[in-house]
Amino acid sequence: MKRIMIIICFLLTGIAISAQQEEEAGMKNLDAYLGTWIYQSNDTVFKIVFQRGREITNGISFNGLFGGYYLSVRGVVCEYYMDSLPTVWKIRPQTIPPSNVYIWAWNVDGPIDAPTPSLLNIWFYDKRKKHFEGKGIGGGFIQLLSPRKLLWKLNEKLGIWWETEGDETLKSPVKPIGFSVPEEAIMIKQE
Repeated sequence: MKRIMIIICFLLTGIAISAQQEEEAGMKNLDAYLGTWIYQSNDTVFKIVFQRGREITNGISFNGLFGGYYLSVRGVVCEYYMDSLPTVWKIRPQTIPPSNVYIWAWNVDGPIDAPTPSLLNIWFYDKRKKHFEGKGIGGGFIQLLSPRKLLWKLNEKLGIWWETEGDETLKSPVKPIGFSVPEEAIMIKQE
């Protein structure tokens, strides 16, 4: 029952936003997140980069950020997905993103011109693990801790729940496969 109430709450929030802004949704004041963020621990370097983007679906343009990522371990580059990020992505439900969409970050918890939100939801398209056959996985977030510090957090179990809850076609439960990047990291903004 609790899950149904959460889903209804998300739907009502989406409907309310659609009713207020038929053409544009999602907060626009995201400048604090733009740029390159880095996490370094011993021999591991993890970077993400964010730029402004719009996801267009069903005639509504959602403001947010497109991002890329990089990972090196012991000086060897393991993941490099930071080139040529789009500014617009026109989608249909259940579509696999273009090959240059790696991270989608957004917040719809307030008016479009609200102050910078401290938390953005993320949808992560892990190019090695390919969750849900390349459709990506939600359940994660980035949180602005200070103007130069960011918390990156992925939650695979929550992402699986969001994707599969109520899906009667599943023959067996979806099992976590992990991520090719750190699941949690405090990142510093690069100059």
